[in-house]
Amino acid sequence: MERISDTIIGYLRDHQTFLILIHKKPDGDAVGSAIALGKGLKSIGKDVDYCVDVPLEDKLNFFDEIARFNGPLKDHYDGLVFLDCSTQEYAFTPDPMPAGDKIIVLDHHRSNDAFGDLNHVEETSSTGEIVFRVLKALDITLDDEMVNAVFTSISTDTGSFQFSNVTTDTHRILSELYKYQGNFAPLSKKLHHEKSFAQMKMYGEAIESLTLLDKGRLSWTCLNRETIDQYGGMINITDDIANIGMNVTGVIISATLKEQEPGHYRVSLRARSPFDIDVSVIAKKYGGGGHQRAAGFDYTGELSDLQDELSRFLEASSLES
Repeated sequence: MERISDTIIGYLRDHQTFLILIHKKPDGDAVGSAIALGKGLKSIGKDVDYCVDVPLEDKLNFFDEIARFNGPLKDHYDGLVFLDCSTQEYAFTPDPMPAGDKIIVLDHHRSNDAFGDLNHVEETSSTGEIVFRVLKALDITLDDEMVNAVFTSISTDTGSFQFSNVTTDTHRILSELYKYQGNFAPLSKKLHHEKSFAQMKMYGEAIESLTLLDKGRLSWTCLNRETIDQYGGMINITDDIANIGMNVTGVIISATLKEQEPGHYRVSLRARSPFDIDVSVIAKKYGGGGHQRAAGFDYTGELSDLQDELSRFLEASSLES
């Protein structure tokens, strides 16, 4: 666990106005981090606004603080706070962008290029884990919604604590959250199991498209635009669709593609632990980013070319655990 600098904590404590920004098509970590930090700063008298790409997927819409998203923005802020964004371009930003005296970056992506004036970039389970430590450093008492927001951040970005990004520090933070409230089972079920009918149908279509390549070591899942539109659009593509291929025995790398528009895809890559394979290398080549075992990027081109590239990458990577 890396210590969050006194400079960052001091800036948040000593200044008044902040705009919180998170990545496009936000997931549970981005939304939970924004709510936890935003409400925490408000609780010590700060003036906080949010810029968030909405609508959110259904499972995240239970937070009351969402009603404060995307209100009128100021022309100038003491701090522009980017959460869970590996690059500034990956963030959802207003047009025009308000001025800010400082850009503050709190993020857990290996590929982060430290684009802020003040940066805390650390490979942790989630950005929510970093935000929790910021709140503690500011001596902020978490209310119920902030506790649920931190739990949502950590739980969703660890696949309900199944992924290799879980550490002893992650569990220490969880044990502290349980001191605030003793039962996260209903929230866990909502985040990881409950789906609308349309989302279930979309999930089924994703499974139907699943194929195996490279002697079963590479899985390929592709949702075309027609299917996505049939079942309610991009908002109904749940996070767990990106992990379908990794549930197949023998798969080392999985690729999940979602067609944004004809010929243009959003690609999610996953790699199996403990193999020493860094899929963020591929993602960064195409202007994306992420983690060693979970990364994403946009792709326009022949799908067969991408399949071949992933097969070559798999072959060239060390498969020794």
